[in-house]
Amino acid sequence: MTVLQLKTLCKDRGLKVSGNKPEVVIRLMEHDEEAFPAPQPQIQTQPFPQHSPGNYAAPQMIYVQKESELGTGIGICIILYAFFRLGWALIFSFGGLGGLGWILSPIAFILGLGFLIGGAITYSGYRNGIYFTLGVLSISGILSIIFHGDEVNPVSIAWGDSMFLTSIMCSLSCMIFVALPLLMSPTMKSGWPEPIENLLGSNDTSGKRNVVCSSCNAELQVPNEYSGKIECPTCQAIMNV
Repeated sequence: MTVLQLKTLCKDRGLKVSGNKPEVVIRLMEHDEEAFPAPQPQIQTQPFPQHSPGNYAAPQMIYVQKESELGTGIGICIILYAFFRLGWALIFSFGGLGGLGWILSPIAFILGLGFLIGGAITYSGYRNGIYFTLGVLSISGILSIIFHGDEVNPVSIAWGDSMFLTSIMCSLSCMIFVALPLLMSPTMKSGWPEPIENLLGSNDTSGKRNVVCSSCNAELQVPNEYSGKIECPTCQAIMNV
């Protein structure tokens, strides 16, 4: 922008218009910092708004979406249930209870780990955590039916003929409870947490591309279809992509 355009901005904001170009720029920057405090740096950048000369607009702020409280609460419940199933498996591993206890203990331990992973992903606010947990619940329910009998075993928390229907109802009730965030929490995120995305190698399928900041070499992500200016959240440098 020319000195005249910058001084016009100063006049529009009620600032002094005297001085050379660096002085006017510093004056405008100080005014921006007071009027629009810099947001906390985020992992992903937002496109920097383009303005025509003399047409000043407030910088675009970066907002963090509020996580699903229902998803977080159910994620905690799943994690607690996972520790219960892991403890139940360990009791049979070391205690040798039941005829099939020591054989089914590794399967029960894997199920417990599955609940723990699903609960952690759900707690992080991802819908895939719900889907993962429902899958583990389905497998757990099927095994509970297959190995249901008079003897206690690690893959079924109910035994005896009188508890058969109760076991089925418990499995169905748990699945309905876990699925509640899918119906009542539209703010849950899609995809997987970043460590799992990296493990699966699916970060490049999110509709964004990686860009390296020319100032601090931080790795940024911008939408594939976007072309224009972006601001690095680490060093606040502005560059074109």
